[in-house]
Amino acid sequence: MQIERIPRDAFLEDYWDYRAGEHVSLIAPTQNGKTTMMFDLLRFTDTSWCTIPPTMLIAKPQDPTVVKGLDMLQWEEIHRWPPKKKWTREVPYGYGYWPRHLKNVETSVNNAHLARAFRPALRDLFWKGNTVTVADEIYHLCAVLNLNEELTQHWTQGAGMGSGLWSATQKPSGTQQGTVPSFMYNSPTHTFLGRDPDERNRKRFGEIGGIDAKLVESTVAGLAKYEWLYIHRDGPTYAIVEA
Repeated sequence: MQIERIPRDAFLEDYWDYRAGEHVSLIAPTQNGKTTMMFDLLRFTDTSWCTIPPTMLIAKPQDPTVVKGLDMLQWEEIHRWPPKKKWTREVPYGYGYWPRHLKNVETSVNNAHLARAFRPALRDLFWKGNTVTVADEIYHLCAVLNLNEELTQHWTQGAGMGSGLWSATQKPSGTQQGTVPSFMYNSPTHTFLGRDPDERNRKRFGEIGGIDAKLVESTVAGLAKYEWLYIHRDGPTYAIVEA
């Protein structure tokens, strides 16, 4: 099967079509442009229907790529949830929810603090409906912060609520600390897979429902850096998005 190659700009402008409640997954090794691709997709996504401005959950202590992306989208960086109501100006296009880390404490204490900060946001974004929740590093949220239950609720029940979950990860095969639920593979309408030389990681792609697993594995192995194999669940439909 010959998979069509589409220039990135053309894909974003002419092919990308997102609707309320659809889940999106991006999976690729580190330094393969996951966060940048996430921001590019958001830039070409109409979110005017959102009941809460689209919200990115940021667990890293710092990340210049995220800062740049939030600035590009004109999203407001906030450090507490819920966002403060500001009557003097318009509601922002989106939020980058970036809780302050606790310094000079045990790692477990800081992780528990971050989990407590994110849970109310995940709850509100799910139950309000017609929302977009962006989790840039889903592995950390699931395996380290133990937010599996809240995230699984989005994956398994969010579509009917219009509550879409956008997630990205770099280690699909997992680590000794934990792994990402299989719902990240079989729930999304839109899946983007980056080049991955690790066969253990590519094996998890077989969990994507309704695909030709061998075709996907071989295609991903042959991608160049910053290229993506795009899979739309309906069909399924495949395309290679060029760098």
